[in-house]
Amino acid sequence: MRFICLSILMILLWVSPAFGQRDAPVWEAYLTKISILEDTSNLQPAITVDLNFKKSGGPHEHNEHQAYVLVYLKNDEEAILKLAADPQLTTKKNEKTKTFLDLLVEKKLVVALASQIAKLTDTTSPEMKAKIKRASQESFDEYTFPFKFTFNSVTLFQAVQKLGNFNMKGVDVVGEYTWFNDKFKLMVFVPVNDSAQANKVSAELRKMYDFANFMDFQTSLLYFRPLPYELQFKKVGEERMLIYIN
Repeated sequence: MRFICLSILMILLWVSPAFGQRDAPVWEAYLTKISILEDTSNLQPAITVDLNFKKSGGPHEHNEHQAYVLVYLKNDEEAILKLAADPQLTTKKNEKTKTFLDLLVEKKLVVALASQIAKLTDTTSPEMKAKIKRASQESFDEYTFPFKFTFNSVTLFQAVQKLGNFNMKGVDVVGEYTWFNDKFKLMVFVPVNDSAQANKVSAELRKMYDFANFMDFQTSLLYFRPLPYELQFKKVGEERMLIYIN
């Protein structure tokens, strides 16, 4: 009996380091800051999308992440989110054949406007330590990745024209103003770092395993959500394109 107990104890001691979870699960992944700023001072106005992406838990050695901003038509949102909910389309195992983003682009449901890398907020710097101490007086988000994208109206209009269901003739003309009826939105996409879609992440990080949450180690989607704004084009004369935000 003593021998059996010792054997069980040895097995448990061996199993724990071999199969135990090294890192905490990802239990939060959301945008702590969302803002769109308009610049109408130029002939071709621009919008700036300012985001803070927060990831709590998970492999904290992943100190950088890549974010995409995708543009799509409001009427296609339901179809896009339905595809994103299909685990067979988003699994990392199938990325050698086709990534999820490639699938959406191929179906002309989205256009990738831009992607960039953000480093994890450095909480060890003197400035950030001081800010943490003042956390009771002001909001502070730990484990965040800040992103900022700027798109001018011409770039956005060219991208939206590539969407399969965009109707160039669906307009209302009032004097010198041309309103395009199709409304469009922006999607923020952050892939896990061992996904083929995280192609700007450092090579060292791409070799490390990454996951979206404790219940799903296979998905390539760490964050995939639309921004809460509807946008619409208005053309003034033959040259100036404006963007309206609702």
